[in-house]
Amino acid sequence: MKLKYSNFITKAMALLIILVIFACYENITVRKEKLVAENEAAVREAVEYNEKIEAETAASSEDGNEGGSYKDGTYDGTGSGFGGDIAVSVTVKGGEIETITVNDHASEDPAYYSQAEAVVDAMLAANSTEVDTVSGATFSSGGLIAAVEDALGKAVG
Repeated sequence: MKLKYSNFITKAMALLIILVIFACYENITVRKEKLVAENEAAVREAVEYNEKIEAETAASSEDGNEGGSYKDGTYDGTGSGFGGDIAVSVTVKGGEIETITVNDHASEDPAYYSQAEAVVDAMLAANSTEVDTVSGATFSSGGLIAAVEDALGKAVG
């Protein structure tokens, strides 16, 4: 009788262990499904946000912030260079940048400024301020770009 009772307890314990394992597996599966759903929702939210930003960027391009959509005229702007302010005049004709004239760069170091002047030609060629700064004259070329952006900000709208 003792052997039968021992056999029963062994089988009952095995069944109990199987039930506990099943319950843990079920719990893990439910948690996994919840995490997957949360991740999918986060991905959808990120995709929607990116689409919104892309649409806003496309709309701002169409509204006239870039290439060929400025109001004709001459506009003044300033930007901070390496040594101080840089002043420019930008002439727009036919909706595009026609000339960029640097009116004042006296506070700039001549060596840096002479290197930075290359961005003026780059902005004219691109009809945009979306150009790279000049290595070795980063602040001076950045100041020129900022000054032209300031002037073109007055030519939009």
